[in-house]
Amino acid sequence: MDILVIHGSPGCGKTTICKNLHEILKSPWFEFGWIPEFTHLNPHTKILPKKEEQLVFENLILVAKNYIQHCFENILLSDLQDIRMLDIPTIFAQNSYAIITLYSECDATIKRRILERDSGNAYKNFKQAATINGMIKSRKRLPNEYRLRCDNQTVDEITAQVLEIIKSHKSGIAFDVNQYNPAHYFSYFDENGQYI
Repeated sequence: MDILVIHGSPGCGKTTICKNLHEILKSPWFEFGWIPEFTHLNPHTKILPKKEEQLVFENLILVAKNYIQHCFENILLSDLQDIRMLDIPTIFAQNSYAIITLYSECDATIKRRILERDSGNAYKNFKQAATINGMIKSRKRLPNEYRLRCDNQTVDEITAQVLEIIKSHKSGIAFDVNQYNPAHYFSYFDENGQYI
């Protein structure tokens, strides 16, 4: 497999699962926030947060495609904005890819994980995370998307399922973006391009 996108709401364990997979597969792993931000490198350049996110996302995709070109496999991408899941099937249409979406049936688990984590992650909006989790559970699956429940399994159990998906997965499902409603995907930006 070329690309493995680990997705889900904040607090569902994306980073933990990626750490496990990265160690086992020895494959490259890129979290969205690791790509340098435009304003961080250009503090005097004025840019809307939404435009900055677009640039960072495009940079991440260029990095991933460069690694594919250099014959790396099972490249892990994580922590993408939910609305970006609609871009993945088009961007990687010519590649073998899968989206592993983690979800919880218990909002209290999401809340506890967000409030108690000590990873340095400053995100604490558990109500927003519960909203994203609810949207994920209720919408139609994307092509090559697998959903794994994260609140009733150990990290090792989830990791084992992902490894099995990698072994058995066959890409190639046709994608028509018009069959999916963007309103069913969460964006951190308002109509003015500012963070909500």
